[in-house]
Amino acid sequence: MAKTKEISAAEEEREPFPHDWSDIRGHAEIIRCLRRLAADGHLPHALIFTGAAGIGKRRTARVLARTLLCAAEGNAPCGRCDDCRMTAAGVHPDYFEVIPEARGKGAAMIRADAVRDILIAASESPQRAGRRIILIDGVHSMNEVAANRLLKTLEEPPATVLFLLVTDAWDAVLPTIRSRAVRIAFGPLPRAEIAAELQRRGIAHAETIAALADGSLGRAETLAAEGLSLRDDALSFLTILETLRIEDIWKHAEQLGGRSYDERAAWLGYLQMALRDLLVLRENAAAELYHVDRRAELTELLPAMPRQRVLLLMEEAGVLLRRFGANVNPALQAEAFFLRARQVMG
Repeated sequence: MAKTKEISAAEEEREPFPHDWSDIRGHAEIIRCLRRLAADGHLPHALIFTGAAGIGKRRTARVLARTLLCAAEGNAPCGRCDDCRMTAAGVHPDYFEVIPEARGKGAAMIRADAVRDILIAASESPQRAGRRIILIDGVHSMNEVAANRLLKTLEEPPATVLFLLVTDAWDAVLPTIRSRAVRIAFGPLPRAEIAAELQRRGIAHAETIAALADGSLGRAETLAAEGLSLRDDALSFLTILETLRIEDIWKHAEQLGGRSYDERAAWLGYLQMALRDLLVLRENAAAELYHVDRRAELTELLPAMPRQRVLLLMEEAGVLLRRFGANVNPALQAEAFFLRARQVMG
């Protein structure tokens, strides 16, 4: 498997290349469809896997790639042939993969040089298999030059290349790229299924983590590894928002701005989940929540959080998340958000 520099050693260690279809949790109908297409050889030149982060899109794409490169030419990788072994070892000459690269504290992005490298690979004949497979994870995060380069190739694709595109943000993918790939939409995993998998692994707080994972096993695994301190900080901020002093705002803004982009985005995600929980609780006190272990605390917040106030805070949080994705001082953006949020609280 030829890899671009975007795939770090840490990423590969966190998620080894999956062995076969049994390594994917859920999505049974999608797997049946892909296995049938693989066996029949009726795959289009490009597939785009869409759905929330961490639900198994890239793992599914990788198993499909391994199936198609396998010498057995069936609907699943045999795991024994040289091609299967080379794919698992990361040295198959007909498989290429790129994921977004984070530089500094900004959002991860796929840049033009990475796309240039894989398109050069696409122009060459396969060395072992009947096709070359190029997996692009996070296709929505391409910069403009990279997206246009990919589009040009998708418009006139080589006959021996299959593109597997993966995205967490379908609407952010260039419409002309979307129109040239067949969409495979992945739904969230049931909360109970995620909790059962975590319990099988002996992970504590399985139900709480499963609820916060929002249908994503990958997110649940990350939460289990990192703990809930970031979530607790976001909820603590919400409970003290009405009493924040200006010096408190400066301190919180500096702390949030000093985190990585992923941490800032996760913090905002927890805050947005809590705001959604408040809206749900207002309609139904027994409703299912994201923060299942904090129901009593959120219920106590209801008198200070009328519906319109919650909606305004959700809107401001969405604006901040978009601004975090730009090359703007995150601490200053966080400070502006906290000041607006304090004004919303009156």
